[in-house]
Amino acid sequence: MEQEPVITNLQDDEKSTKMLSLVSHKLKTPLSIINGYSEAILSQSAKEKFSPFTAKALEEINKQGTKLCNLVDKLLFFNRVETLQAKDLAKKSINLKNLIKTSANDAISHDEETATVSAGSSVSKKGTFIEIDCPSNLEIQADEEMMAFLLEELLTNAIKFNNKAEKIIKVQCAHHGDSISISVRDYGAGIRPQDVNRIFERFYQVDDYFTGQIDGWGLGLPMVKKIVELHGGTISVISDRGLGSIFTVSLPVA
Repeated sequence: MEQEPVITNLQDDEKSTKMLSLVSHKLKTPLSIINGYSEAILSQSAKEKFSPFTAKALEEINKQGTKLCNLVDKLLFFNRVETLQAKDLAKKSINLKNLIKTSANDAISHDEETATVSAGSSVSKKGTFIEIDCPSNLEIQADEEMMAFLLEELLTNAIKFNNKAEKIIKVQCAHHGDSISISVRDYGAGIRPQDVNRIFERFYQVDDYFTGQIDGWGLGLPMVKKIVELHGGTISVISDRGLGSIFTVSLPVA
């Protein structure tokens, strides 16, 4: 008598993806209502003359609601990436330096509330500096939305996992004939050896003494890896505890 076929890991992954998508969509509507009403009430604070406690409570509700909404958006994006195939990519020619500068501005805007300064080959804020070393005419064939997410995620991590008062991140690009490399280097705490091999696993998060509870799902780097592979490339990481990390993406020249 033949045995029943065992459900494959692929089928399990598909079920998990559908479940996450369902949960995300169910959360999206109530969160939009919470954020909408809290913003509307806050906009009336000058007229209503709320007590300091009420004003602070409303601000915190709106802040946490926005944070949760961002988490849900990321979960929905993860579901998009998980079901994406190479043939689905909207590839076009993209100026790499311009894309990095845009992604750097987006990443650094989450760090502090001071104004962003973009000048020449750098993007900076008070306490955070991103140096970009990339040929001005270097072009890549890629899906712009996916590549922008990839770069912003790497840069956001470089800022987030850094406990130093002055955060310095360096982005370096190079053309190697049949490939183009993009390296993101930080000078933060680095990654423990036991974590390096796990950071690309879904839902795995590196927690440490200086970070406390980490925002996010632990899905950023797995999505980065998937996007790189969809483009036919590879990603590697070198990290020294106390000295920082270097993430390098290598993409084939179309």
